[in-house]
Amino acid sequence: MCHYWRASRPESGRSNCHFRAANGMVRASLRRSRVLIDRSAIEAFRSYVRIKTDENLNRLASTLGGRLAYRHHKWSSVSSGLTIREFWKQQLRGVTWSEQLENSIEVIIRRLCNREKYWLETALRYLPRGHVFNTTVYLIGGYDSVVCGEDVALNLNSSQFHRDHREAEYYLIHELAHAGYFKYRRMPNLAGLKTRRRLVATVRLLTHLEGMGVISSLQQRLKEGGLLDPDYQVLLNERKTNELVCEYFARLRNIQKGGGRQRYDYRRLDEFNAQPKRLWYIAGGHMALKIEAEYGRKRLQDAVRSGPEEFFRAYLETQNR
Repeated sequence: MCHYWRASRPESGRSNCHFRAANGMVRASLRRSRVLIDRSAIEAFRSYVRIKTDENLNRLASTLGGRLAYRHHKWSSVSSGLTIREFWKQQLRGVTWSEQLENSIEVIIRRLCNREKYWLETALRYLPRGHVFNTTVYLIGGYDSVVCGEDVALNLNSSQFHRDHREAEYYLIHELAHAGYFKYRRMPNLAGLKTRRRLVATVRLLTHLEGMGVISSLQQRLKEGGLLDPDYQVLLNERKTNELVCEYFARLRNIQKGGGRQRYDYRRLDEFNAQPKRLWYIAGGHMALKIEAEYGRKRLQDAVRSGPEEFFRAYLETQNR
């Protein structure tokens, strides 16, 4: 049962979600999993966007969720020199408070806590059998929904979440898939991408990561008609998907060939990650769908444990067949 932590509660307050399951291995995983929902950062976010004082900014920067988002920013941007206060001030510069925003955030929080079995059980479907979560979900506002190690930050300020409250659940499933993935390996060191070999390995790992995130909520989205997210609109368009998958592999081959004056560093990842194409999301999701259709879900589950080499091997086998 999730207990709601109001603003009057201590900032360190968390709700401990206990789960029961429907059957077999999933039942055991649900029963043993430990998932905490920490809303201290979203409470601090709401205070700061309502009244933008240094005191409220310091409060946000001191929360565990605020720190996790900052760590992810430092990891993904590599060269950022922003302090945590500068980071949050910059992130929230254009965000304004409204009663509509306040009410919508509260509805999303209640929905997440009332449906914990739904989103946890869904996330477990594509993780290795017997997987157990030991994860904190930090509810934040103003930064992306991200994973850092086995913990998650979920951005409740996302306009997509407010257009359709189900999107918060779908994105939580996506990020929990990532948290599960990083139980079996470390997040890559983006600052260390100085060679062709490391860059290729990181692109393949992040393609596998995002592919598993994309497929994790797909069946629920199709069943419920929750197809607001652009990635899924592309994946349901075979012509567009094939076009982007071809571009993804052409770019990957270009790096693998090397030679010339090619630069090898983390900035090359933008070729696969950037809007609007989001190549490794589309290619990874497409690959996961093909593997599941050809070999069943278990091969996808096993590949999470063994890694991207097995994921790519399985996909290439579907193409050869």
